[in-house]
Amino acid sequence: MLKSIGRWGVTMGKVLNEGDLVFDFSAAIMSDQFDDEVTHKLSHCMKAEDFIVEWEHEFWFVEVKDPSNSKIPSGIKRDKLKEFIAKIDNEILFSNELGPKIKDSFLYLHLSKRLPPKPLRYLVLLAIGNLDAALLLRSMEGVKRSSCLLGPDKRKWKNPYLEEVMVFSEQTWNEKLKQCPVKRLRAQS
Repeated sequence: MLKSIGRWGVTMGKVLNEGDLVFDFSAAIMSDQFDDEVTHKLSHCMKAEDFIVEWEHEFWFVEVKDPSNSKIPSGIKRDKLKEFIAKIDNEILFSNELGPKIKDSFLYLHLSKRLPPKPLRYLVLLAIGNLDAALLLRSMEGVKRSSCLLGPDKRKWKNPYLEEVMVFSEQTWNEKLKQCPVKRLRAQS
């Protein structure tokens, strides 16, 4: 495994967990949990993406939303899933959560001079078992709008910002991103 020495110190890609989901980023140059106090240090005033991942030719911000998490008590899981779908339908998920997270994360790394000179991509995993294609597409458009992917006059920003925004279900993540599969841990009985 190659190690990268630079703005993050000596690091390498690793396996990261977000709730029940396990992401294998071991093929990456670097991967880290970003939304913790050790890495981020400004959670009192800035939102943070779950992971940051550096590949040879690109850098990813990764956000995971998992309303199917086994830590949600079974008696309220159905209601929580309905609430989550409603947040997609009324775009609160995008305007209040996903958009601010990517902008704050980008600003944090930019001001820390820790953004690599590589294309930046924002990947969102919506871990809903029965996520249909229409909801996935609508979510992609919502994330693009709320992240300010395009600047004034719907053109790319003059300074580098996000190259691309992508939204996945667990299935589409594993189909499209074979270099870093995600698996769900089985709930303990």
